[in-house]
Amino acid sequence: AVVSTQSGHYGRGPIMLVCFVVLALLASCSGNRQAAADAIQKSIFGSREALEEPVEMMVYGHREHAHREEVAQLQRTETRTSYSFEELGHMSVKSAPRHQGPFYRPQIYENVPVVEECQAVKCHLNLVIIMDSSGSVGYQDYQLELSFVRTLLEIMAVKAYDAGVKVCVGLVSYSTQVHVEVDPCCHNSICKIIDQFNDRRFQYRAGSTNTNGALKAARQMLQAAASYKKVALLITDGKSNVGGSPISFATQMREEDGIDIVALGVTNSVNTAELKGISGMEFVTKIDVFDEFHELATILLEANYIGSTHELETSFEEMCDADNSVFRQECERVDAAPDEEEEEEEKCSWGAWSNCVQKRNNVCVQKRTCKLNGSVVETEKLECDCPGASSNFMAALQLKSKTRHRGRHGFRPAAMRHGTSSPTAPF
Repeated sequence: AVVSTQSGHYGRGPIMLVCFVVLALLASCSGNRQAAADAIQKSIFGSREALEEPVEMMVYGHREHAHREEVAQLQRTETRTSYSFEELGHMSVKSAPRHQGPFYRPQIYENVPVVEECQAVKCHLNLVIIMDSSGSVGYQDYQLELSFVRTLLEIMAVKAYDAGVKVCVGLVSYSTQVHVEVDPCCHNSICKIIDQFNDRRFQYRAGSTNTNGALKAARQMLQAAASYKKVALLITDGKSNVGGSPISFATQMREEDGIDIVALGVTNSVNTAELKGISGMEFVTKIDVFDEFHELATILLEANYIGSTHELETSFEEMCDADNSVFRQECERVDAAPDEEEEEEEKCSWGAWSNCVQKRNNVCVQKRTCKLNGSVVETEKLECDCPGASSNFMAALQLKSKTRHRGRHGFRPAAMRHGTSSPTAPF
């Protein structure tokens, strides 16, 4: 009996240790995802929604303390809360400030694409997403990276439409060479950019990791169009190994141009000092594996009050039904004089006022948009009498599209993969 008891005691020890390690790893991954979502939410959307929600804390003391400190540091970075979508929606896009100072141009020997300025293009937010496609990423993980970017753009499109914000989007992919996939000067709507994802137009190009060169292309794109806010989102799986260190150049982007940079590292092999130097943050923003992009997307959906992937899909599809613009890979640069710009803006066509819908703050509004060449260039809002039945933007679009739903390709968050949500088309 004594031997049996001792045997049972020693048998449970290794099992408990394994369980402890597994739980600690799961807790660490969860904290990384939340911190990454907080950084993206705050830099792009300029709001604290993700931070005000109950944060999924670590189950072990040292990890909980570390994650609380990361969130506290993010909250102290006040410049990253400037210009929320709600604030941008009340600013005239025609008054978006031009770039001040000289335009950056890479040297010929650097072999970095040259992006000419287009100050006649005006937007509230200029966002450039930089995607690492180096050999260490691999084809399958690059597809997960693309799926996350696609989801992020859909969330931003729905929120921008609701707030009346015009967004200029640029995409850069890089390994040894740097490629401009989407030019923010070409007036491409997010609907047409998403079509490029669905048609698998973005190629996987293996090679080394030229992060410095990718940032040089992104800086030109962010300087090119006139905008109130400039944000660069860098997604990389490791450390740069060609093109020189990106830290000094990223510092110039932040300090000279006022560009917000989120450096999202993927896997545990990232160079933490390099990511901190690029973003200027005191902590590393990362997730542990590419598969965690699913969970990161789920957190962003919740932070932006989008209840499910079906709700996002429905809203985005309804928006894109009225989009008759054409995607352009290249476009001419016309730096119009102020009088010419105003004349061009007057040529846009105003649509009808929308139905009166109730927002989260119980204020009811209706809106109309003015389109030029198929793209929205101006939005007007007007307070109105609330309808008898409560409504909101998401619910109205979801109800309207019950009979005209079309699926799109993409991934689904973890909750849906485990069957906790109602069945819908793939996300």
